[in-house]
Amino acid sequence: MTDPVLRGKTGDSPPTRKQLPTPGCPEPVAIRSMFTGIAHRYDLLNLVLSLGQDRRWRRRAAQLTRAQSGDRVLDLCCGTGAIAALLRRRVGPQGTVVGIDLTEAMINCAKAKVLGVQFQVGDACDLSFEDRSFDGTTMAFGLRNIAQHQLALGEVLRILRPGGRAVILEFSTVARPLRPFYRIYNRLVIPVVARALLGRAGAYQYLTDSIAAFPPPLVVSRWLRDAGFERVRYQRMSLGIVAIHVATKPKG
Repeated sequence: MTDPVLRGKTGDSPPTRKQLPTPGCPEPVAIRSMFTGIAHRYDLLNLVLSLGQDRRWRRRAAQLTRAQSGDRVLDLCCGTGAIAALLRRRVGPQGTVVGIDLTEAMINCAKAKVLGVQFQVGDACDLSFEDRSFDGTTMAFGLRNIAQHQLALGEVLRILRPGGRAVILEFSTVARPLRPFYRIYNRLVIPVVARALLGRAGAYQYLTDSIAAFPPPLVVSRWLRDAGFERVRYQRMSLGIVAIHVATKPKG
């Protein structure tokens, strides 16, 4: 299961293999280019390719923020605003939700779909917000697409208030008995579905490769601790297909 990729801008040819980001060290320009054409089918493909599980994953991630009425929460790499919409309901009319994404097309789609959220184009490695300005943050399927992950995590720590929570939803290492079937699904089933829905599936190569290149949860936990977070933990869902990482900014 993977977050989907469409072709480039409307009317453009899909990215070639040379134009795709490098798995494990993706280039921001290539990421932006690859995801530019995603928005109009992103939610549908997530639903289909995850067999409906992505909504459950995102709901759980939003719950783990423990966001309450009146809180100020930031959704990084917000895509089309799926988690931002859940956070909006949690913080209520007195709270604030901000969503940022590197790709303008995603932000435009999110603005059209989700009301009451402050969406803007932004770089997770260079946030424009003041120190200690948010009670919580989320990031769904974005960390894998950031080469400078420690810089991004440092920015999250900076903008969180003491005691604030960072919640990161990302693909993980599936349970051993499931691995052969998971590889078959990623390499064979996903391209077929992509061609059926989109007509092309070339850009999916990066996504399947990036999932394979992403480290296991214990390594991500170490990244979070190295960034300065405490009470770092994670929970696996759907037999380890994804993991939700939770970390807290120290109060001291």
